Amino acid sequence: MKQGFTLIEIFTIIGIIVVFSFVVAPVFRSYGPSLSLSGAVRELVTDCRYAQQMAITEQNEYCLKFFPVEKKYQVLKCGSQTIIKEKILSSQIQSLTLSGLVNDEARYNPYGAVSQSGDVVLENIKNETKTISIKPSGFVEIVD
Repeated sequence: MKQGFTLIEIFTIIGIIVVFSFVVAPVFRSYGPSLSLSGAVRELVTDCRYAQQMAITEQNEYCLKFFPVEKKYQVLKCGSQTIIKEKILSSQIQSLTLSGLVNDEARYNPYGAVSQSGDVVLENIKNETKTISIKPSGFVEIVD
């Protein structure tokens, strides 16, 4: 006696998998913008801390220069304008808004403090927002 699957059993299993994927796929797609927003915020906070660490280590001013219209930012050495890193935000990010930052930049001095504190607000296509607050001491936190 041979044991195995019949053609009908295989087609039934494939049918169940197809139906399940059609049900689950929209759920995963709805989480995309939220995940993209969280990832962009984490990366921006990491880059703020990176600029701060570079300023302390090299005893030079480092900046995070924001370009709200282009939805991007750059980490650069302030005096020479040498670009260390450039990040263009995901298409899932609808807007980049700044408040309190002079010349759209966070400028870290050799002590790790910023010349002007402020907030960076990212908004995704589902109108969810996350705020990154940069304190005068250079401390960076995510405010929900």
